Amino acid sequence: MTATDDRSAADTAGTGRALYSYDLAPTKKAGRRWGAYNVFTLWANDVHSLGNYAFAIGLFALGLNVWGILLAFLLASALLFLLLTLSGYMGHKTGVPFPVMSRIAFGTKGARIPAAVRGIVAIAWFGIQTYLASSVLNALLVAIFPGLQSLQDRSALGLSALGWITFLALWAIQVLIVSYGMHVIRKYMAIAAPTTLITMSALAIWMFLRAGGSISFSTAQPLTGGAMWLQILQGAALWVVIYGTFVLNFCDFTRAAKSRRSIVRGNLVGIPVNMLLFAAIVVVLGGAQFELDGR
Repeated sequence: MTATDDRSAADTAGTGRALYSYDLAPTKKAGRRWGAYNVFTLWANDVHSLGNYAFAIGLFALGLNVWGILLAFLLASALLFLLLTLSGYMGHKTGVPFPVMSRIAFGTKGARIPAAVRGIVAIAWFGIQTYLASSVLNALLVAIFPGLQSLQDRSALGLSALGWITFLALWAIQVLIVSYGMHVIRKYMAIAAPTTLITMSALAIWMFLRAGGSISFSTAQPLTGGAMWLQILQGAALWVVIYGTFVLNFCDFTRAAKSRRSIVRGNLVGIPVNMLLFAAIVVVLGGAQFELDGR
């Protein structure tokens, strides 16, 4: 073998290491454990988040009535079901994650750009959700242990001392779970999903009873006519945009799906049905709050 042959072999080996790793390798059929319930729990955990509730209750505050909010989520969930099912099929057929899938359109080197952009968006959303969760945990801890109120008086970079403690604690817990890989994430979501659904449903029932068994179906000045329909379409479009990132990298999860049928069944319950349940809870929470104090 000549020196040129040696360099070619070395270059090929280096290129192989850059393009192939354990995380990027296609998932073997023997290792595919995600059934319909696991796909459903993915959506149950993701949809019922503090950020999404803030967005959806904002639609009520902007002037959409109860039926407008439900229609906006119905339109969005129907489109998302179609897009995410098609995207899920790609992951099941190839067994590869989004960074590899994007090589189809961007090439082996160009694929690093969409993968990096998707990662940056995920990091930002992770920070936002962790901040919102830490704010709730702050309120809970102060309510249970009033002495912790003193930690709220000192702040740095916009967070109180207690805020930093809860934020970093929740950050560490999430990183610990993710560090064990998709197998542990799947098991965690299987427990977290029903817990979240029961908790939010219970909160909606409590608010409904607190409001005397009735809710406001709109604000004092609801949108009507063309302005209402425009807001419905804008709300539906924004909900699709929120999950646009998932449309891109849903294959990261469905590469481990047992079959196409499990993707369809999981998406059917997890997207249209679950999102309409989410919208119903939003309607009760927003309508009951407005019924209580007019805001």
